[in-house]
Amino acid sequence: TILFSDIRGFTAFSEKREPEEVIAMLNEALQRQTDIVHRHGGDIDKFVGDELMARFSGPDHAQRATLAAVDMVEAVANLNQERGVAEAAKIHIGVGINTGEMVLGAMGSEQRMDFTVIGDAVNLGARLCSVAGRGEVIVSEVTKAQVGEQPTVAFVSHDPVSVKGKSEPITIFEVTRRAGG
Repeated sequence: TILFSDIRGFTAFSEKREPEEVIAMLNEALQRQTDIVHRHGGDIDKFVGDELMARFSGPDHAQRATLAAVDMVEAVANLNQERGVAEAAKIHIGVGINTGEMVLGAMGSEQRMDFTVIGDAVNLGARLCSVAGRGEVIVSEVTKAQVGEQPTVAFVSHDPVSVKGKSEPITIFEVTRRAGG
């Protein structure tokens, strides 16, 4: 299972602030998300600017990725609260998750190799992240099926979306934490 997290409105946020403030906020937000990924047994694949890419494998990989994503959204909301900033200075993430076959290996050039995953399932995960709004976790139908019914999260069906690289619209679900979950 692949998870992509991206800060919404990051460009607008960063153009109104000093670089040191942007870097400090970004590092804090990425650190909190990284801690959650690791706590749920995932691995950080890479950071690309304000985006985090993580992969989950092994038992219950889709469930662990989904729970991590919900925790990540809450952690960023808590960071905003701790920072005590005005609404305009708050940051929010959108998260996309997909489950499927991927190729894992070292890729790149003679000068630099990255250990990463590639494949259609990875691409769809990135597309779902771009669909996710502020504070939303969007999962594919495959991920939802793998997670199954959970006492801590619920799935809300959304209209299918058209994404780059897919000829047919994709069925998606928003993940929310259940009350008391």
